[in-house]
Amino acid sequence: MESNSLLPALQTIEQKLQQNQLVFTLGDAAAITGKPLHETKQVMTRLMEKYNCSLQITEKGDLIYNFGTSLHQRGERSWNEWWFDVKNIAWEVFAYILKVGIAVMLVVYFTLFLIILIAIIIVSISKGDGDSADSGIFDIIGGIFKGIFEWNTHTTYIHYSVDNQGYDYREYDAKKSHIPNKKGKSFTSATYDFVLGPPRVRITKEDNQKEIVAFLRKNKGIITRPEVMGLAGWRGKEADNFFSEIIGKYNGEAEISQNAVLYGDFYDLIRTKGVEDDTKIVWYWDEYEAEYKLTGNSFGRNSGIFFMNLFNLLFSFVFLSPLLYSNNVDVNIYMSIFLGLIPFIFSSLFFIVPIFRWINILPKRRKRNIENVRKRLMKAIFQTEENEVSLDRLQKIINQSSQKEKNIEAQKIQYMMQELILDLQGDIVFDNNGKIAYQFTQFQTERKEAEIIRNKKEAGDNLGKIVFDSNN
Repeated sequence: MESNSLLPALQTIEQKLQQNQLVFTLGDAAAITGKPLHETKQVMTRLMEKYNCSLQITEKGDLIYNFGTSLHQRGERSWNEWWFDVKNIAWEVFAYILKVGIAVMLVVYFTLFLIILIAIIIVSISKGDGDSADSGIFDIIGGIFKGIFEWNTHTTYIHYSVDNQGYDYREYDAKKSHIPNKKGKSFTSATYDFVLGPPRVRITKEDNQKEIVAFLRKNKGIITRPEVMGLAGWRGKEADNFFSEIIGKYNGEAEISQNAVLYGDFYDLIRTKGVEDDTKIVWYWDEYEAEYKLTGNSFGRNSGIFFMNLFNLLFSFVFLSPLLYSNNVDVNIYMSIFLGLIPFIFSSLFFIVPIFRWINILPKRRKRNIENVRKRLMKAIFQTEENEVSLDRLQKIINQSSQKEKNIEAQKIQYMMQELILDLQGDIVFDNNGKIAYQFTQFQTERKEAEIIRNKKEAGDNLGKIVFDSNN
């Protein structure tokens, strides 16, 4: 809730925003509200928290609040975002129904296997081997049932894997088999993943915000736009919008240095009594995108599931065919439906769903590869303090710093830099030899200025003596 003294001023500026007046200087806002500059600045901070906004610096060092070409509240979803959510919800409902169907089918076949097991037990007892045969059988049965109805196929524990391009990425540990003395991923989990695919480790906006806060607390509450991009990987407009959002959320101040560099100062965040924060600060380029896997199973396991379902498909067709091809009125319709049509449709989905998923993940895999190349480019640019870097020099930095990653061709770097140079507010130029080079003057100035500001600022653990205690 805004204080009563600031509420009228906030409503006045908000009314101007709704009238499509979307670009202000602090002086413009103060003239409209009649409030002192320091109070007007608080009003603009609250509006940045509520609406999408970019902060801009002019060549003369003026700060501009730019709310875009139209006013949008933070968190407001576009049609594409709504449609994306609808598709995700529809997929989750479909996946749930399909998992129920898989569980039912597994139980049905398990019942058949159980009858065979009972027959084996009876034969074994009749031969005098009851004690040895009986041990562990019910543990196996219980393990199979438990696995069937455990629909989350992976744990929350994470390990690292390496793809064929040499990129380390994080993925969830698969749930192990519940059958005693059986190692590896359970067959039922593999079956669910065969149809619906394994879950991917994702980096959320909340993860990025937590990482930003940890970075601020360890860096005297100072952050610049390049550092926001380096931590969260946001593109240009996204980085600008995220920068203004955290200013509003964490009570920061948008400041301009003597060298006309915009930075955020989060004084309140660094005031501490020595409480340790265990959040790891991981730079954008040290977190490669997780791979889009079709099943996450071994070839042998997929082959077993494939032939098991193929058997179900053919067997169900045997019961379905009289209904399709016979004119005999004596055909048992119920048997054809329950032993033919239903399992035939279900078994068909076992193959159809993975095919559609494969088509869907192909463009996502290409996009992932592009994103991982972008990460390596960002790392190379952050590693150098040069204001101008040639294409050859940039390629050399990238490939020399690689460990397991494959080398990147100059042509791919040149293509990727067409977008990245805009995000970094740089320029594409030609060096003295007439070869392509990239200038990062503003980018490097902002990075160096951040260190100068931090060096002049004291740490946040000097809180002074306690002058009031509510217990006294």
